[in-house]
Amino acid sequence: MSKILAFTNQKGGVGKTTSTANIGAGLARAGHRVLLVDLDPQANLTKGLGLSDAEQTVYGALLGEYPLKAYSLDKNLALVAGSPALSGFEKVKGDELDREFLLKDLLEPLRERCDFILLDCPPALGLVTINAYACAQQLYIPLEAQLYATDGLEKVLELVSRVQRRLNPSMAVGGIFFTRHDKRKVLRRDTAEQLRAQYPDLVLNTVIRESIALGEAPHLGKDIFSYAPQSAGAADYQALVAEILTR
Repeated sequence: MSKILAFTNQKGGVGKTTSTANIGAGLARAGHRVLLVDLDPQANLTKGLGLSDAEQTVYGALLGEYPLKAYSLDKNLALVAGSPALSGFEKVKGDELDREFLLKDLLEPLRERCDFILLDCPPALGLVTINAYACAQQLYIPLEAQLYATDGLEKVLELVSRVQRRLNPSMAVGGIFFTRHDKRKVLRRDTAEQLRAQYPDLVLNTVIRESIALGEAPHLGKDIFSYAPQSAGAADYQALVAEILTR
């Protein structure tokens, strides 16, 4: 059975989608069968991996219109496309019984065909995110080490605690990692050290450095390993994948 990892942060712009794409690609390159699921209404994961004309999306599957459709991207790597319509999911399904487990039920038939399922969560703690938390075994939280970075983190950890009590007691936080990191900047270095001291068991050793290539790759529909395999971004995500596998 596959392991389900959710990448989440209540704060947007922290590299969550970039991390989902590149960790998924890194796992696939290491020989694991990987399914990515785009749960963000912005659908940046879908667009950033070159899938712009998907007829079947995760939203239609959540509404029961069809089963989850996984589009093949590369050897060992497939994607369930996102949709802007996900922004209205809570309004449509908010009163339905067992609404928190709709995604879990959809993923169940696919779990024997994958080693990892990676969920790219929206930057909001609504019903879509709760669906992700209800089926995930581990959450990974990307952070920029800057002022107010802990605000989004504390909200995520608070929701995690509630979901563990009520919906998914086996879920755990797999780790926190820093993105767009520049240790030469005093504020970022100090914030990183503060968070390591505050959450010593959760903050991962690997950091993702600021990298132009990481911003360029999605515009060409590529992950960092396909676009710039010798870049700092590729080296950092390869190290992060290795660290995640040890956890």
